Amino acid sequence: MTNPSTQPHILIVEDEEIIRNSLRKLLERHDYLVSGAVSIKSARELFDFSDFSLIISDLRLPGQAGTDLIELAKPVPVLIMTSYASLRSAVETMRQGAADYISKPFDHDEILLSVRRIIEAPKKVSEVSAGLSLEDYFTRFVLENQEHMNETDLAEKLGISRKSLWQRRNKLGINRKKTSPDSNANHQD
Repeated sequence: MTNPSTQPHILIVEDEEIIRNSLRKLLERHDYLVSGAVSIKSARELFDFSDFSLIISDLRLPGQAGTDLIELAKPVPVLIMTSYASLRSAVETMRQGAADYISKPFDHDEILLSVRRIIEAPKKVSEVSAGLSLEDYFTRFVLENQEHMNETDLAEKLGISRKSLWQRRNKLGINRKKTSPDSNANHQD
């Protein structure tokens, strides 16, 4: 077990208790210290945001949008979760400064990878510029994630179909990176 003083501390702001508790248990199993709140208002009353390594928030919360935390918690990175995923909403959330954007229901491996990436490289995550276009976001996301996500997962995370993913790749000249022969040993073409 990790020393509590060195454990990354994560705040989950989610009004659905089942999701909040499920995410808490997942993160605690991976040695994160976790606190929770049901709204931004309660989070502000209970916690000092600067005490956290990361804040994970639902996009739609009672009272205020989860994206309001991006400004309120600076420089603490904010990962936004939503049931209403689309490429446009992902880009808008990233433009506002979110560290990442996860679709609900979330895949455990995907959220753990995102949390680890944000906590280990917070400066890299906050480089997103306000002028990010849909094409820029798409290109950046695909290039950063295609090695550890399959086509179906990439399309789902972007809120588009696999066909749209393929069409956008072709339009923007983004080729699918081939995996090494060793990692493909069990797959036949």
